[in-house]
Amino acid sequence: MPKVKIGDIKMYYEIHGEGEPLILIPGGVKRMGWVPQIREFAKKYQVISFDNRGEGQTDAPNYPYSMEMMVEDTVGLLDNLGVHKVHLAGFCSGGAIAQNFTLKYPQRVKSLILFATVAKITGLMRHLGDVWYRLMQPGVDQETLFREQLSWVYTDNFFENEEQIQAAVKNLVSNPYPQPAYAWVCQVAFYKEHDTRERLGEISAPTLVIVGKEDIITPVKCSEELARGIPNAKLIILGEGGHMVNVEKAADFNQAVLGFLAEVEKGEKV
Repeated sequence: MPKVKIGDIKMYYEIHGEGEPLILIPGGVKRMGWVPQIREFAKKYQVISFDNRGEGQTDAPNYPYSMEMMVEDTVGLLDNLGVHKVHLAGFCSGGAIAQNFTLKYPQRVKSLILFATVAKITGLMRHLGDVWYRLMQPGVDQETLFREQLSWVYTDNFFENEEQIQAAVKNLVSNPYPQPAYAWVCQVAFYKEHDTRERLGEISAPTLVIVGKEDIITPVKCSEELARGIPNAKLIILGEGGHMVNVEKAADFNQAVLGFLAEVEKGEKV
């Protein structure tokens, strides 16, 4: 499995497809959160997915992670792969990394896709971070933790199908690379410091802000704030989808993102 040394960690990554590079920054659910997109996106793009420090198969040093650290990890991966300019997509906390990456390295971003993310985390998000940490302690079985998390990221429609629920729980419980509780705290640290509200106007890359209409964790108002602040940003609100609308409504999500990227490419040619 491919790993690369970036600073003080070894980072796990995968590359699928050929074409212009499209990097997918995960948000607390490892690169696997982008699985419903990778196959479709790889038909046209060179898709680069990876695990952030503190999750999956990437190293998880035990100290608080900063936003600067997370941005430089992403830059380090691109540099190692010899990739200069990319289409950049980020989900949830990965969207926070993507915003800060774009502000620091604007010349390296062809387009920006911000999915289910915020300019500054909300009180509810802080609360959930604490609750989920408590559920990661010894004595609480993993299935309880994952069932709690599922209730926040999917809509009522998802829970109408018991087989679907069981499959999701089984997939999470069987993960061979579970995240240690300390690593969750280390990751939460960088998200808590995130605040781009006063700098959104500096983002010049073509930007898509996309969110599920029924998202509880990062509600529509957070995406509306991003779209208002970023010049000429395009906002897409997908109905019948929650925080992980990219899973519940994968076809609609993929079509929206690929349509946006096609518009960007058309604009470049003009």
